[in-house]
Amino acid sequence: MRPQPWSPQEIPTIWVDYTTGYGRTGAGAEVKPRIAGGRVKPNLLDMLETAAHLGAGRIMFTGKLPDREPGKAHWLMASTKGWDAANVFPKGDAATFIRQTTLQKVEVRTAAEWFGDIHLSPEQARQSWDMVATTLRNVEERATMFLSPSATGRNLWALSLPKNVDLEPVSADIAEEIHKTAGQHHLEHLVAGENFSNSPMCQPLIDPKTTPNIDKFAYVDGRFMYASLCRELGIGPGRRLNRAAAFDLLENDRYARARYLVRFTVPQDWEHVGIFALQHLKVADGWYYPNIPGTGGDTWADAAEIDIARRHGWTVEPLEAVQFQKARPLDTFAERIIRARDRVDSNLELPALLRKAVSAALRAMVIQAIGAFASRGLDRVIRVSSAREIPVEYQGSVERYGNEFTYTIPGQISERNRPFYHPEFASQIWARGRAKVLETPLAGSYGNARGGALSVNPKTLIGINGDAIYTTEVPRWALPERFGGGDDGKTGRLRLQGVVEGNMITPASLRARDSLKKRAEKAGPESAFEMEMAS
Repeated sequence: MRPQPWSPQEIPTIWVDYTTGYGRTGAGAEVKPRIAGGRVKPNLLDMLETAAHLGAGRIMFTGKLPDREPGKAHWLMASTKGWDAANVFPKGDAATFIRQTTLQKVEVRTAAEWFGDIHLSPEQARQSWDMVATTLRNVEERATMFLSPSATGRNLWALSLPKNVDLEPVSADIAEEIHKTAGQHHLEHLVAGENFSNSPMCQPLIDPKTTPNIDKFAYVDGRFMYASLCRELGIGPGRRLNRAAAFDLLENDRYARARYLVRFTVPQDWEHVGIFALQHLKVADGWYYPNIPGTGGDTWADAAEIDIARRHGWTVEPLEAVQFQKARPLDTFAERIIRARDRVDSNLELPALLRKAVSAALRAMVIQAIGAFASRGLDRVIRVSSAREIPVEYQGSVERYGNEFTYTIPGQISERNRPFYHPEFASQIWARGRAKVLETPLAGSYGNARGGALSVNPKTLIGINGDAIYTTEVPRWALPERFGGGDDGKTGRLRLQGVVEGNMITPASLRARDSLKKRAEKAGPESAFEMEMAS
């Protein structure tokens, strides 16, 4: 079941500022909004009419969008008289609208879907999009741009899959098991307060009552991390192992491509962050990481996570396992994306903002393509004006936006997309990411020493967010080699992104932590470099 790449039809696009409606067409011509009703600023209906007048099939909004407020009306839920909303994704700021009279379809998306929170004008976003397309073609001449980073990334993977890799899908029971038992990124706030875990198996590492203030906030994350985790993945169909065989595999092949159901116990002298995740009884509440000595449980974990836990003295008993065959299904895809990003970053003739935007788009492609491997089809989001219109079987998916509601009909895998469905890829990469943020190899003179969250003083660890670590001290290993650190500039290294100093309130909430993260990112890491040079 080899995935087949395809070439989508080009969609005429207008790139416009959400507030003013002014912008550019895909060809660079000026766009002026067609505003009705004597308003000064355009609304969504005005922009749909503008797109229809220009023959555009897609609106890409740039600039500041209205803030999302729980229970409040979403900007995509505005009145669009004469246009039907075929699919609306308020959480993703994306929708499809169809004109009732002409059946013209207009996709509404945002530049942020590709470029994150980088502030771009319509012209800058248009140029960045074109540069992403050119960059991809430079590494694979058949590559093309799709509506989303996810689809663009998956298609590049289909173009990059080696001919000698024969893919078999995992069995239906293993796929379902992965969906139910495989978490994604390590997300944990480790300061006592409203956003700390409510599990009795977890204890915070920092208590704002005893540490009300900090004098430093350091932000470390991985350089293009998830592209570095795609090497030599395991492929299906997957082979189930009983308790004895799972124990045998764990003892004799610590690097096996396998996931295990394990029974673990936190060591009696443990005073750090948790390693294994357990699901809350209410699945929507996510995962928690037991770290209180003597606690533990049964969970599915990847061999990479188990290896770290055992080396740190955790008791880990394998109960069963699923073993995959080692292959290279994503190696070429990742290599091409990394090469594309390196070329952009090293091209100093490009404006810095453009380089940053293109790099962000390539990152979005990798992360979203990985997530899409576990997608069972595109959900349909239905918009209604009364809760009475929502079928009983979809009541659990209801979201309220002001006086309107949405509910979600889960997607089904089409025959065309079935070869792209590989939840075993996504689960392995996510697990590798959770392992690497805890413990990661370093370059240069560090030899066999490791960096990562487990290598910092636990009393300084504020939180983990995917491949990001927040601390109250600068980890020396996260500095570049020239300043005595373990970062040699290679893809996947954890490195210092920014540090802010001063008398700051200990961030007891995610909102406070995110505010400090933005400040640190804006400040950059230079002050830490200067301190190393001075010493």
